[in-house]
Amino acid sequence: MISTKNKTMTSAERKAKVAKLKEEHQDYFDKNSLDPLYIPKMAYRPAGKDELYVSFFPSELEKGQDIYTEFVSINYDSEDPKRTLYLHRYNAHWKQEYELVTSSSGFERHMIPVSELQVINDVTNRKEEEIKAIFDLKDLPNPDDTDPMVKVLTRIAVALEKISNK
Repeated sequence: MISTKNKTMTSAERKAKVAKLKEEHQDYFDKNSLDPLYIPKMAYRPAGKDELYVSFFPSELEKGQDIYTEFVSINYDSEDPKRTLYLHRYNAHWKQEYELVTSSSGFERHMIPVSELQVINDVTNRKEEEIKAIFDLKDLPNPDDTDPMVKVLTRIAVALEKISNK
């Protein structure tokens, strides 16, 4: 369970919030035939460090899979208005390469610099894809090819050009 200032979030509540967060990215996962390991995380700057980190529990890294993530609060509320989806590619050497930290409650996690995460897409990219899907310009007819008045005016312009050249 996750302790917050006002209440304790149950495991079921946390799972429901994660499922709701994942919905934003489901089209990407579906288009790429992915059944991803999706684990939203808090990004933070640890004391004595100059950059942002996310941390994963050993049990999450032991799954041996790429991890898709986005930045959330301790209450699993999105902290990124663009809802950026990140990818942490599986690293077989994670035990040696990522610093292990232990929380005051005794939980061990491995810290991964945010700079190592690959940006997959964000709401801006997704909106562009939606617009392109709605208005696929290849399927729109060229008005110059279909409007009979444009064809007539084009022939008149060609005729006038020939007259002016003579």
